[in-house]
Parts: sequence; C-alpha cells; structure tokens
Amino acid sequence: MNLLVGCTLSYDVLTPTANFTFNILANRDPYQHLGEETISVVPEVTLERTATSKGNRVFRVEAPMGPFRVEYRATVEVSRPFAPPEVKSDNPGRLPLTTLTYMLPSRYCESDRFTQVAWDLFGKIPNRVEQVREICRWVDANLAYTPGATDSRTSAWDVWQLRKGVCRDYAHLCIALCRALSIPARYVGGYAVGLDPMDFHACFEAYLGGQWYLFDPTDGISPDHIVVIARGRDAANSALTTIFGRVNAGPVKVECMLASPVMAAPVVLGQAAE
Repeated sequence: MNLLVGCTLSYDVLTPTANFTFNILANRDPYQHLGEETISVVPEVTLERTATSKGNRVFRVEAPMGPFRVEYRATVEVSRPFAPPEVKSDNPGRLPLTTLTYMLPSRYCESDRFTQVAWDLFGKIPNRVEQVREICRWVDANLAYTPGATDSRTSAWDVWQLRKGVCRDYAHLCIALCRALSIPARYVGGYAVGLDPMDFHACFEAYLGGQWYLFDPTDGISPDHIVVIARGRDAANSALTTIFGRVNAGPVKVECMLASPVMAAPVVLGQAAE
C-alpha cells in the first residue's frame, strides 16, 4: 500500500535560541520502504540527523527567537503483515533476548499490576493471537474515547481506573495486559489513514510466533494503512518533540492518505527556506 504522509509544526521561540529534537520521520524497516522524503524548516537552520537506541530516525535543530516552522512530507510503501488466525505458541523463557525489555513493566505500562486481571479476563484463551485480539476488543469496548481526560503523566493503571482516554492510553493499557500474559508488546507512534480529525496516532505491536504484528485497539485501522514513526517500551521512548528552551506551540497539521501506486524512486532529505 502506497501512502503519502506529512506534518507541519509551528512554534514561537521565546528565548534567544531553543533546541528541538523531532521524532516525526517515517521509520525504515523491512515492511516500510521510503520513496521521496523532504524536510523544510523556516527560517533555514542546520539539521543534525541521527537515530535513537530504539532505531527511531530523529533530527535536531537549534532555532532562533521568533516564529519557527517544520514541514515534513514522505511517500511510503507499506507491506506490513497481518496477524494470522493462529500462531505456534512461544515459550516465554526461550524468546529472543531482544524482546525481553518488552515483557517488563515500564513507566506507562505497569504490567506487574495487571497480572491477576489479565489472567482472569484473558488467561483461558489458548490461542495467543486471539488473546491479543480479545484484549483489543475489551479495551475498545470498556474505554470511552475522551480527548482531554488524560495527559502526559497518565499510565495504563490510571486508564484502567478512569476507563477513558485517547489512542495513547488505549495502546498503553493493551501493552500492559499483553506483558502481564508474558506476550512481548511495544508502543508504536505513527501516521494512520482515515483518522477524523487527522492527527498523529498511537497503537502497538505484539510478538507472536517469532514475529511482530501491529494492532490498533482504538480505531481498528489496517496494518498496511499505518506508517510507523517510532517504537519503544511506551510513549516515553517515542515523544514526537523534545524541546529545551521556552516556546509557544502553534497549530499542528498532520496528513496521511493513499498515494499513487507509482512511487518516487530516490530519497531526498534536505532543507529549504521561503
């Protein structure tokens, strides 16, 4: 599936300079292939591109006082696999060591507090894929999508008690319940087709039968209609922006739509000014 993604982020820098780290670039993995990609910053400043320990592609800039804007556009071919009806059960003690961190409690996913809850609700389901699907169905049915009900401090345990939140909260609760069942699960931030209103989106991946599969408990968006930006243990590893300095944030515009089947061949990653 060929998708066109992008965003425009605007700020008013109130200090002589402010340092930004942006985590808004489409990820590169075996199931996402980049076509044309551009970054534009106004006013023109130097971009420092790097990658995080989780493999997320980020760039850093130092912006001067005054208005500052970042625009990003990319075409991405997505061929992410769908979870099959059933997979061979993994032996938790023999899973790859790289998945171990995604089985442990984290800042926003206190899986150790959900052990009894998870087993009471989902432990009797023998099919591991169906366990994850049932977790998604349960979370969607029992949480009310309520913008503004939670904030950057809200954890999965908070959401369990509140029974409301947004896509980030749905993902955190699903991750915590999966980990409580010894299913590795990790947070995914990205672009998604069909959101109304359009915004950045949060979902998660579960490791089943030797492979990671993407699940979207909030909107049920197809895996091949989602472009992954960042992966991590939870949202703490996947912040879209990290800012040092005083700024006022302006409007955020996000795009994600189906693109032409013909993809642009070269990757162009640069900067421009008006």
